[in-house]
Amino acid sequence: MTKIPTIGFISPPAWLDPAPSEFNNVIVEKVRTQQAPLLLPDFDYRLESIASVQNELNLCARSLKAIGCDVVAQVGSPFAWAKTASEAEARLRNKAMMTAAHVPTLMTGLAIVDGLRALHVNKISVNCTYYVPGWRDGFSAFLRLCGFDIIHVSTLAEQGLIAPSTKMEDIGWSMTPELASKSILFAAEASPDAEAIVVTGSGTRTLDILADMEAQTKRPIIAADTILYWAIARELDLTLLPVMGSLSNLT
Repeated sequence: MTKIPTIGFISPPAWLDPAPSEFNNVIVEKVRTQQAPLLLPDFDYRLESIASVQNELNLCARSLKAIGCDVVAQVGSPFAWAKTASEAEARLRNKAMMTAAHVPTLMTGLAIVDGLRALHVNKISVNCTYYVPGWRDGFSAFLRLCGFDIIHVSTLAEQGLIAPSTKMEDIGWSMTPELASKSILFAAEASPDAEAIVVTGSGTRTLDILADMEAQTKRPIIAADTILYWAIARELDLTLLPVMGSLSNLT
């Protein structure tokens, strides 16, 4: 009897992550999923705080391994890159989780980098959606450290799609497909020479609009939610469905 793979998702603090229920809709094979949120209910989401949760990440990874998970996937890109000075430092965060749990581990921020490299692209447009300026600058700086040429970067506020005074916590978990689509199209139109469009913010759900947005922009889209699905599928040799757009053909 073939063993059904089990994927464990580490979700950000105090957030009900849709990834565990969504993942079964992007692959041909059947899998089981489990979720372990970082147990930090009063988390303040400053980048300094995000950079300080390695012990909690390791514990979640160990807990998911104890449940029987074959791979652990961490949701939310800043947990890889917040306050890092190099790509190697971000990779060490992932290595620490893997060493603690003794199973393969994946981090959203590193999956974005790996996906871009698998596409063999260099010039990118970065759509930071609901990020505040400090997050925008930290993420774009990390991508530059990884060797990418950023020819455009903007947030929803800079795109004129939300008021500049809007707080990240007011919009980050309530992104609509319409708002996400408008934001992606803005980034695409602002950067005609970009070879790919990066969409960050795991609260920006792109699965239902991914194929349509790629058709409209005529470029691959590497988004924080769906690129993690690609990384999991690659790790477990699973088959991605066409709903995943260009990622379904990316090895």
